Amino acid sequence: MIISKKQKQQLDRFEELLLLWNKTHNLISKSQTTSIKEHIEDSLSIAHLLGRNVMDLGSGGGFPGIPIAITNPKKRIFLVERKQSKAAFLLNTTTQLELENIQVVNQDSKKLSSDNFPSPLEIVTRAFGSPYKTIEATKGLLGAPKNHLKLMKTHPPRGIEGIPENYQVEKIEEIDLKGKDKRRILVTITNKKT
Repeated sequence: MIISKKQKQQLDRFEELLLLWNKTHNLISKSQTTSIKEHIEDSLSIAHLLGRNVMDLGSGGGFPGIPIAITNPKKRIFLVERKQSKAAFLLNTTTQLELENIQVVNQDSKKLSSDNFPSPLEIVTRAFGSPYKTIEATKGLLGAPKNHLKLMKTHPPRGIEGIPENYQVEKIEEIDLKGKDKRRILVTITNKKT
């Protein structure tokens, strides 16, 4: 992926804001503050696998949504975060970085409906919870045709066999982390009824 000078500056500023806000808002764990660039690379590694409308579920510190929005200005990104303090960080950051392709949604995902978002919508999460819990939290979104849930997981994936009966694993894609020892996959889950 080719990153412009402006995008590099935005990514650097995102990192600065994340570290600043993390001192008082616990956006990421203290052990992760030294590996923010790695989280950015991890986020960008899936951008080419996503469509035009992307929801970052449980966005927290803005991963993967903000790096994807910075480097893919034609994608519409919805950052969903139920905690007010984290949503305030996301809103402040997107304003400071002038990211017009992001909408911050400060709401519990269980209350969201596919009627309020464009379709198709790809719902992405990194550390939201088990696949079962994530599906339960996104049922109002997964009922729409062509909406998908995409889980970023370590390889081999755990807990996928325990998904609800009317959902299916549509595909599992290996993510290229450019020479890193760890392996990641993107698991796409769909509603069988749509």
